[in-house]
Amino acid sequence: MAELPRRLGLFSAIAVLVGSTIGSGIFRSPAGVAERIPDARLFLAAWIAGGVCILAGALTYAELAGALPRTGGVFVYLREAFGRLPAFLFGWAELTLVRASALGAISIVFAEYFLRMFGIAGADTIHYAAAAAILFVAAFNSAGIHIAASVQNVTAALKYLALVVLVLASFLFTGNSAPPV
Repeated sequence: MAELPRRLGLFSAIAVLVGSTIGSGIFRSPAGVAERIPDARLFLAAWIAGGVCILAGALTYAELAGALPRTGGVFVYLREAFGRLPAFLFGWAELTLVRASALGAISIVFAEYFLRMFGIAGADTIHYAAAAAILFVAAFNSAGIHIAASVQNVTAALKYLALVVLVLASFLFTGNSAPPV
């Protein structure tokens, strides 16, 4: 079986992992979780428990990647474990449903925050901005792997920096005041 050429460096490969692991939902979902878990200690415990589960999943994939070092990721693992048909069906479901819906959700969150910076609202405007963001990223990906990797590196670094700032701010600016509505 032919192997795909490796064109990403270590930093870019890490940026891809960080960018796909830390989704845009992290900037939206904590408020909903905090509404359901009002105690700060339980809230932190829930995030730690989630982190432990994610770490277990990441370590599982790392073990599988070490045992089956072939291009294809989950498709390869499913093919080796269950055969070609389940792997094929997973691949098509991943392409047509899972990735497409995840991309739509990520672009909606991006568009909401991006437009909010300029005081623009409205569901139609958000949807158009989300579609434009998808086309914009597709253009970078079509332009070549080095350009796409550069964009991925910058956006992953910004995402990581934003999370660090939010975590630091949560420890520095604690209080019992109600959030603005």
